[in-house]
Amino acid sequence: MAHASSGTDGGALGEVLAPGFLRKLDRLHLRVRRSLSTRPGNTPMPRGAQGSGIEIERYKAYGAGDDLRHLDWNAYGRLDQLLIKTFRAEREAPLHLFVDVSASMATPAADNKFGFALGLAASLAYVSLRGHDPVRVVGVGAALPQHYVTSPFYRHRQAVYALRDFLVQLRPQGETALATGLDAALRAHRSPGVAVVLSDFLVAPTTYESALETLLARRFTIAAIRVIGVQERDPTRAFRRAQLIDAESGHRRFVTLSPGNVARYERALSEHAGRLQTFCNRCGISFAIADTAAGLARCLFYDLPALGLLH
Repeated sequence: MAHASSGTDGGALGEVLAPGFLRKLDRLHLRVRRSLSTRPGNTPMPRGAQGSGIEIERYKAYGAGDDLRHLDWNAYGRLDQLLIKTFRAEREAPLHLFVDVSASMATPAADNKFGFALGLAASLAYVSLRGHDPVRVVGVGAALPQHYVTSPFYRHRQAVYALRDFLVQLRPQGETALATGLDAALRAHRSPGVAVVLSDFLVAPTTYESALETLLARRFTIAAIRVIGVQERDPTRAFRRAQLIDAESGHRRFVTLSPGNVARYERALSEHAGRLQTFCNRCGISFAIADTAAGLARCLFYDLPALGLLH
């Protein structure tokens, strides 16, 4: 791959934090199938009930030790029965955003994969915070101490600006460390929830499979978002013959994009995405390909709702 600058493009983050875009994000909600924490929150717990809350789940006959504050006096007046109200159980659904900060995320530079991933992370964080669920961002890469760096958990809507400050200091550099980075980050914080992995997944299948299996073992609701751009899809837009420098290993190679080489590249790219999607489908992981040229709005308001991650 051609070498690219490692600077962070703040354009996508600026788009997300514009008032008009935030108002559009107000219409979105994260859909959680499982992986709720034990802390009280605002996300309904499937088939769960608790003794207090806002939304009534059902009624049950009064029993010794039940809280008399939840006695339904209207039912007692009508039916001469002592009935206790139980409420829909609600728990926090923490959102963990794992952002690949390896050098390949900045290559090709024109594709702006890393800037797009930061904008998407900020958007999903805002949606979660607006729903009163906590969010943390974890940068994952081999150049980082212990292969990851994490923000604190943010817990209110205005914290999106502190989260923005954390995102802008991330830099894509070094080799990919999806498996080791996720494992280390999860050992440090074991709370389940929703995990979104934002990466170009340019690693061996065994590596990304190991990373995603780590999340599966901890019963996260998982989404894998494969970020790609125009030049990665079609390298002939960038060059026809050139010396390429692998952004992570530094390995150099002269490449000529003959029709045969282009066909082999396209086949390999398709097989890579197909294998990743097959693995995700088999494991119950939501999978999306996010094209930077299509823009954040397309991903947030069409692609991710179609997967069921947002609604």
